[in-house]
Amino acid sequence: MLLNDEQYNTVWDRVENELQFFPNCSNRNSATPFPPFVINKNHVIYGIENTNDDEMQGMENLITDAFIKCTKQGERIFALDWQHSAFLYDPRNKDEQRSVFVSDDKYMGGGYHAYFPGFYPDGDYYFFIAEDFRFGYLTHPWRQEAWVFGNDLIIEFEKFYESIGWIKLK
Repeated sequence: MLLNDEQYNTVWDRVENELQFFPNCSNRNSATPFPPFVINKNHVIYGIENTNDDEMQGMENLITDAFIKCTKQGERIFALDWQHSAFLYDPRNKDEQRSVFVSDDKYMGGGYHAYFPGFYPDGDYYFFIAEDFRFGYLTHPWRQEAWVFGNDLIIEFEKFYESIGWIKLK
């Protein structure tokens, strides 16, 4: 389900307030790296820059399985693409994990595509956060990092992160 404007603003307010999201272009190797988040929950930071194409293909299934293991039937996850689309979806339902065309006469062609974000940050921040914010998977495109919070999700990621070329930074 694509979020409407009110839902979109509400979830991004929570991201900014609860996770203290601070978008920036610095990388972790720069002279003055600024952390993109201040997470006051147990969290792990992974370096993902060494992930190869084969590992990226397997990453989607592994992360989706981790989300399924951390949710009960009917629980949903926010899928957020910073300054773009925002979805609320069931990780068990593949039909909800896709881009959609939004009809809107204000746009040439009568609308636009709202793209469902991927798990690897290809130039933008992508976030996947439980609807109740108890766990999340946050990516930073310039730092080439994935931040994972919530004990259950961390346990699941610890089982596979090395198999997809990630390194634990914290």
